[in-house]
Amino acid sequence: MDWPDGADKLAESFAELSLERTITKGLKSAEEIDRLTVDEKLGDIERAVYLLSSGQEVQRISVIKSLPQLLRDHNADCMKRVVPKVKEVLHVAGSDVQVAATQAFLTIIENQIVSYPVFAQTFLQSMLQSIDNRDPALRQKRKEQELEAIAYSWLETLLEVISFLPKDIIKKEILTITISKGQLSQSVHSRLASCKILGRVATKFDSFMIKKEILPLVTSLCQDVDYEVRGCMCRQLDAVARGLGLESTKSAILPELVELSNDEESFVRLAALETVVSLLSLLDDETCVNTIIPLMCRFCENALQNEDPTLPSVAHQFGRLCHGLSVNLNEDQKIWFLDFYRRMCVLGLTEGKSKSSDRMTPNLLNIFEEEDSYAECRQCAGYNFPCMVLFAGPRNFKTELYSTFSSLCDDPHRLVRRTVACGFHEVAKLLGSSVLMIQQELINLLKDDSPEVLEGLVPHVPETLEMFAKGGGNVVTESKISGFGFDNLILCKRLTGLADLVPALMAAESQAACSRRWRLHRDLITQFECLPKCLTSDQIYYKFLPVLFKHLTTNRVLPVKLAAARTICVFIRHNRKLEQRQELCCRLIEECCHGNSSWKRILFMDICKILMEMFSKMFFKEYFYEFVLELAQDPVANVRLKFCHLLPALKKQIKLPTDRPLLQQLELMVRRLMAHEKDRDVAERIRHSVLELDKIQIGMDSGTNRFYMDDDLADQRKEEEERLLIELEEKEKEEAEKSMKNPSSAKVGGRKKSNEDGKLTKKGSKPAKSSNVSGKKAGQSNSNSSLLPGPPPHLSSSKGNKTMKSLSSAKSSKTGKNSPIGDASSLSSSSSIRPRKGSDGSAAQATAHNVVKRLYNESTSGHSSKKSSSSSRKSSATTTSSASSTSTDGKPRRKISKS
Repeated sequence: MDWPDGADKLAESFAELSLERTITKGLKSAEEIDRLTVDEKLGDIERAVYLLSSGQEVQRISVIKSLPQLLRDHNADCMKRVVPKVKEVLHVAGSDVQVAATQAFLTIIENQIVSYPVFAQTFLQSMLQSIDNRDPALRQKRKEQELEAIAYSWLETLLEVISFLPKDIIKKEILTITISKGQLSQSVHSRLASCKILGRVATKFDSFMIKKEILPLVTSLCQDVDYEVRGCMCRQLDAVARGLGLESTKSAILPELVELSNDEESFVRLAALETVVSLLSLLDDETCVNTIIPLMCRFCENALQNEDPTLPSVAHQFGRLCHGLSVNLNEDQKIWFLDFYRRMCVLGLTEGKSKSSDRMTPNLLNIFEEEDSYAECRQCAGYNFPCMVLFAGPRNFKTELYSTFSSLCDDPHRLVRRTVACGFHEVAKLLGSSVLMIQQELINLLKDDSPEVLEGLVPHVPETLEMFAKGGGNVVTESKISGFGFDNLILCKRLTGLADLVPALMAAESQAACSRRWRLHRDLITQFECLPKCLTSDQIYYKFLPVLFKHLTTNRVLPVKLAAARTICVFIRHNRKLEQRQELCCRLIEECCHGNSSWKRILFMDICKILMEMFSKMFFKEYFYEFVLELAQDPVANVRLKFCHLLPALKKQIKLPTDRPLLQQLELMVRRLMAHEKDRDVAERIRHSVLELDKIQIGMDSGTNRFYMDDDLADQRKEEEERLLIELEEKEKEEAEKSMKNPSSAKVGGRKKSNEDGKLTKKGSKPAKSSNVSGKKAGQSNSNSSLLPGPPPHLSSSKGNKTMKSLSSAKSSKTGKNSPIGDASSLSSSSSIRPRKGSDGSAAQATAHNVVKRLYNESTSGHSSKKSSSSSRKSSATTTSSASSTSTDGKPRRKISKS
């Protein structure tokens, strides 16, 4: 059509949409409303009877769902009047009513609302009739699929009910009907229902009863003419065998299993394989050696040679099979099982085919790669790889399974690689000190171009990296590196094993950022919190922090920005270098608190919440508190609104009398907001915040430990850890200077370092005492135990004054340009994790237990200068400068100046 005509029709369409119309669809007519209306004077029983008799379907469903409650409140009347009506309704009701009835009946027996005999006489009979309803009139009204769905729902409910009923009721009411339904003259659906019921009731009787009443029918159903019946009965042989016991199982059940495993239908053979694997825990060693092992070897070999449809299931069950038979296999049989597993892992791969070649020469058949049975087999084999490492033994990994593991990690199908990635951490734990053997495979998976592979790897990145850090016996900690001279830095880089993983981790982060899967990106950034345990501060500072700051300021997804903010705070918390800590604190203030966008300033308050949670109160008050107070005068209402939400947390940071100037500043800001705020939402929020502030009790500095609460003790621990970090850094600097003056003592200096807990262990030095938790005075606690980016002024020497000046110069300059964090420089230093002695064995044992469990569950700071852009901020700083320049003990307060 021509464009003018199209434009006219489009305009008419918009005109029609703009007209107000009365929506009549879905409204009830007067007659329908009358039918749905019920007299309010009717009681519960009368209303239920009325709705079941003449109500609509939705009303009947409501009554049936409330049947358990009616039985509790009006048992006799409900059993006499309501239950018979329910039975009448179920005879002709639709599927929704039937499903509601199954849930109601199950609730009644679970909570024992009625006695077992009453339940058997009333509800159980209806359930047995509904399993296979042959009413011709009913079948004409309903479709066959609807009838099958209704019968399946009732059958599943009956199987659940059997677990609650006593033996006599099961034998009298259920077993007789089950045996009759299992006869060959019955329909296939009836015989299938009989198989499932037999498997459930077999767990309720003793061996004699099972032999007499159940076993003949079980044998008959295992030889049924229909393959679905044979397969269904085969899956119930596990329950029947456990009821019979070992001897009867060997004479009656095993011959049937052997015959079913050779059945002509793959469905039956698959059921036989699953049953054999489930029965391994019941069978004795003689039966396993003489019957099961030859049977399974023949079964697996036939499935592989004939490319049987059961091959993916064989690969899926292979781990449980090897684990169950491991104690009964000789060396030749173990070699055969390992060889068969290796063949399954490369099934369908042509010689020389790899992931890269498959990408370069695409095949039209790759469109149907999800249906590739060979890929499914390799995927199931990859799932069982941790169990096969346990089966072969970690010592034999290199000779028996390494090439197979490398092939699985480089498989052309992405789902195979994803499955291997999901279990990579288990393999790493099992290998222990030999984990560096699979480092290249980890690098390949981290650099994989499929987001699905990264999704499988990300949840266990911390465990995997820590195992690599512990497993490398030659990993050099950061404290050792600082004891060496600059000339030995290259040697330290060469010793560490995790430095090679840094580019791969960066590639994984880049892939997640470009994948449009923000949850994956958020999770990966969150997992980076483990890096201080595995990498040095320089590696994190020069490689990871620039990327995190980029996402903090440019990413559009809020959860990703919050994850980046939290990870940055973790890196600051564990950074070992004073200059870097100062630079990071300054950059957070510069780019977020003083950012040109309102969302950056809002984000800064979210960062402050993280800081208050992660750091000590002293740290936050000295470096961020007054900058947050500036945001109370922000020109954007949303920023002020966010500040109002933060007020209670800010008040909790204050302790009197030391922080009285900060309390005065906070109260001043609150009074200004209440007096001058014009935005309705902010004014409402500040009123609520004031009420919350009144309920908060300000902490007091106490001289005795009996006044300390849990929060105070936790804050004292944080301060102690922060102070120890500063002392440790000073010690390392002194030893580095000594080693530069006297190179022969470099080795000695390298040994005298801290232990894993951060406490000094150098000979002749005493470990630092805890802060005033043990009864020191409050003034001593505030002056001695504050962990900040720099040491307190009265404790710092000339070095401390120089670091404060460096912080001032770093703050005044543009952080992104002159700061080393803005550059992607090369790495320095090596890994900072110290291997723990004797940790590999316990980790391997725990992992072995988890591998087996998974198999069986599957089926089931200083001064700085910055010009303020707002005159109000200048006035605020001027007003409080005299009050906050000194503390109560007369010593200068250390803070970042704002003027």
